[in-house]
Amino acid sequence: MKTEVITKKIFTKKTGDYTFTILFLIIFSVFIAFAIRPSLTTVASLKKEEADLKKIDSIYETQIINMATIQSQIEEGRDQFPLLSQALADHPKVNKMIEDIKEAGDNSGLIVKKTQINEVNLYDTKNKSLQKLSVTIEGTSSFDNILKLTQMLFQQRRLKTINKIVISKDQEKSSDSAQLKVTMEIEGYYL
Repeated sequence: MKTEVITKKIFTKKTGDYTFTILFLIIFSVFIAFAIRPSLTTVASLKKEEADLKKIDSIYETQIINMATIQSQIEEGRDQFPLLSQALADHPKVNKMIEDIKEAGDNSGLIVKKTQINEVNLYDTKNKSLQKLSVTIEGTSSFDNILKLTQMLFQQRRLKTINKIVISKDQEKSSDSAQLKVTMEIEGYYL
């Protein structure tokens, strides 16, 4: 008996209404296509944008820290800026350079016989690199006074270097107390 019931259920044709299921699947796929998919793409793009903004935020943070560091360094060195502008003038200021050398020579006991200013470019003010102003002086003095002169030149505000110094015995006077003949090439710097 059981076999008859089973065979009857298997071999009988069932007619069912699948319209509700088909409509449900169509509506659900349209809903997925038009409602859920844009939401998912929006979420993905927002996640990517969040990651990009975090990178930009970290870059900005490091730049702000660098700017704060630079600002603190500038505030620490604010009092030294006038000294820097005096050490490196913005123009050649030939008269100030000669005045400094003359003052050091007078205070040290150097008798200046000749001063020569080498070529100076007064026209090119657009060039903002380090420029040189070269002055050659000739004079007579004792060795101690020459040392005093170099010390005074280095103690002055304007940055100067002595490129060449020639000290020789004066041939005209050959006594022990005779003065030494000195030739110095001094360079001053400006921007």
